[in-house]
Amino acid sequence: MSRKHHPSGLERLVQACEAGRDLPAILGIACRAVAEELGSENVAAYALSEDGAALVLACGDGPDQLDPHPHTEPFTLGGDHYLPMVSARRVLGCIVASDPVRPSTTSARLIAGVAAQAVETSRLWQAAGAGAGTMDLLTSLPNHRGFADGASRELARAKRTGSVASVAVIDLDGFSAFNEVNGHQAGDSLLLTAAHCFSEGVRPYDTVCRLGDDEFGLVLAGMAAPAAASLLSRLVEAFATSTDGVTASGGVAAFPGDGATLAELQRLATGSLYWAQRGGGGRVVAYDPEIVEALSARERADQLERDTYQRTMRALEAAGGRSATARAVADYAGFLAAELGLTPERADRLRLAAFVFDTTTPNGEPAERSRLAARVAANAMDAEAAEWLLAPAGALDSPIESRIIGVAAAFCDAGGHTGSAGAGRALAGLWGAPDRFDPVVVRALESLLADSVPDVVTR
Repeated sequence: MSRKHHPSGLERLVQACEAGRDLPAILGIACRAVAEELGSENVAAYALSEDGAALVLACGDGPDQLDPHPHTEPFTLGGDHYLPMVSARRVLGCIVASDPVRPSTTSARLIAGVAAQAVETSRLWQAAGAGAGTMDLLTSLPNHRGFADGASRELARAKRTGSVASVAVIDLDGFSAFNEVNGHQAGDSLLLTAAHCFSEGVRPYDTVCRLGDDEFGLVLAGMAAPAAASLLSRLVEAFATSTDGVTASGGVAAFPGDGATLAELQRLATGSLYWAQRGGGGRVVAYDPEIVEALSARERADQLERDTYQRTMRALEAAGGRSATARAVADYAGFLAAELGLTPERADRLRLAAFVFDTTTPNGEPAERSRLAARVAANAMDAEAAEWLLAPAGALDSPIESRIIGVAAAFCDAGGHTGSAGAGRALAGLWGAPDRFDPVVVRALESLLADSVPDVVTR
């Protein structure tokens, strides 16, 4: 007889995030998980106030407010152990464990990291407004929140009636590489094709959602795992036929045989999906404990962290702004960062700062434009990103990030992202103003264009 698996605190926290639980519930789970990990009887969670002036009690027992701190690493003060909640080097809050019995662990730091992502996601969706909460902007399919709502209703109905249901996930194979080669506009077209194939191939009462960048979720009412896997195979085949061979992979888990909750079914379906991709992709795997290795809590925590950048971009787009040009500015800033030797992590932060700059302040006098964008970046990102936007783009003593954003924004404002003719004119304009734009960055852009960087005109 197999021993019943009791999920760890980290597993419960990741499941809550995947299930779309609200922020207070997620922070409560995070506090209990840290208490178990460190052997502390009292753990509290604090979130940074909107003005950044204080850490405000969000869960547990403790002072109503704490002074904000700059630490991104765990530290001990007065017998209390502090686990900063850090996302992209921004301290968004802190978990405080009083008189811990055991020293801090890697798992405790992961718990704080996942909690930070939950805080960031909650704030961004609040900024985006209620209308953006359940609908994906590109495909017009329900998003991960709509998926959670629809799946919860279907599982509740299956429990009442004693019927079955399946949860499935589909991922486009090699989507990141496709974007790199063909550009984001082609990537968006591919996503629209996938949305059409998947939604047209199911029954009217099934649910098809876009969960993330290139991941889709399905809720299949009254369908056991074998039938669901067969349906998914037809959807994947239809997609490959419609795209001249671009493939997709899928994973399936069924209620009640594989799991009783959405979080558990989605975890097992995602594990099955990754198993399918390990086998070369272009196929569908139904969960079977004998052959499928479900993703561990740490693997899923890492996956959530990797998705943070993309979720941030989507939520900022939902909040309003001229997303097409702003995404182009962000992409060119990323290309230039890589060309000039910045680390991938720093390049991602630079892309987000460039996106914030062009989304929030597309027009206006340059100095005022920078001040407004820096104010947004200070709230959405961190003080360093705000400094990038405040520093003069053409000054050689400005941070390299400032000079890159200045060149990328001016290039796209002049229509350089719209095709080869526009790129030539925009580049000539940059060379004609050496006092405003760093020639080193302009030369890097010229090198990129000579290497035929794909157009990054986006929706």
